[in-house]
Amino acid sequence: MHRRRVLEGDVGPRKVIHVITRLDHGGSAQNTLLTALGHNRARFAPLVVAGAPGRWDAQGGAAATESNGRLLEEAAVGWRLITSLTRAVSPIKDLMALMQLTTLFRQERPLVVHTHTSKAGVLGRIAGRLVGVPALVHTPHGHVFYGHFGPLRSWAFLQTERLLARWTTRLIALTEAERDEHLHRLVGRPDRFAVIPSGIDVGRFRSLVGVTGRRPAGCDWPQDALVVGSIGWLTPVKGHRVLVEAIGALKSSCPRLHLFIVGSGSLRGELTALADQLGIGKSVTFAGERADVPECLAAMDLYVQPSLNEGMGRALVEAMAAGRPAVATSVGGVPTLIEHRRNGLLVPPGNKLALAEAIAELLQHPSWAKELGSAASASIGRRFQATDMVQAVEALYEEALREVGRA
Repeated sequence: MHRRRVLEGDVGPRKVIHVITRLDHGGSAQNTLLTALGHNRARFAPLVVAGAPGRWDAQGGAAATESNGRLLEEAAVGWRLITSLTRAVSPIKDLMALMQLTTLFRQERPLVVHTHTSKAGVLGRIAGRLVGVPALVHTPHGHVFYGHFGPLRSWAFLQTERLLARWTTRLIALTEAERDEHLHRLVGRPDRFAVIPSGIDVGRFRSLVGVTGRRPAGCDWPQDALVVGSIGWLTPVKGHRVLVEAIGALKSSCPRLHLFIVGSGSLRGELTALADQLGIGKSVTFAGERADVPECLAAMDLYVQPSLNEGMGRALVEAMAAGRPAVATSVGGVPTLIEHRRNGLLVPPGNKLALAEAIAELLQHPSWAKELGSAASASIGRRFQATDMVQAVEALYEEALREVGRA
């Protein structure tokens, strides 16, 4: 009965429902937003479902959700908030969210449900399975197998992902490394995985190649400062503590050094206290959430991505496209972006001394750093363009629908 109701949705453009826990300024949310906005409406009719941010203020929180919702409305893309869909595990709220998703899928009769990130991926795929949605597509946007939680919870997430992968028509990894990490852990099969990098406006960021010395509105540091920048959510897995410690180790030998961190999150107070403790408080700017990311990148002499776990690193891709010399940790999909000493530098995660040495090397050799930045920009090719990403995703939908006899 339920499957018959879903199948009635074949007339006209195929309905696709995107489900994500938070529609904020984070990389996974921006990937979802660009995909929904970029869909060919003659072929696919998108609807976006997101959890309400509640007290969550990192990555823009409620303000970002409202702003992204307006963008969807202006583009005539439908969107819904499910207040019980939260990032934290909550049996009662999770059951409520599952019931609401199940009801919504029965009402909307999508041919494709495309889930994004871990929590939305679990509840969205279970609801899709219960209703009989023909094609279930999931983009993990990284994974939570390590770096996020303790051993027991990480193990539980792994077992859940192994089970749900059996029900999933197609899985999308942002990089080959992310795909391989899932397969190594027996999550999914090779024939069900596709690699589709998260898209950006490549041209917009490439226009910043060679541009330096700017100071975004509200930011103040000496005109001759050497600005080391990083963009990301202030949470332990992003590794900002190691970056602050590395700058602390370098400051005495490089007094012009200034650290510029863009992003919000629960660790801001702790990181500010750490900078003060290390005696570099006046040489660190915590800019919070910013909408002017290109302008922030233009202020950076080099970019650092100190993550302990990373699916791809959207901010890193943007920085590389903008021609920033980059230092990043060799985790997740990052080594598929950076070829060590050819278009950037790779360091081990969590190693403040290695990070400090890499930063110092770039600062001491500005001509070489500029060459690395130019090579980084050139390496961000068409496959990172947002339009190409959407086309690849839609081609995957078509493939999935053919497989289930619904093309």
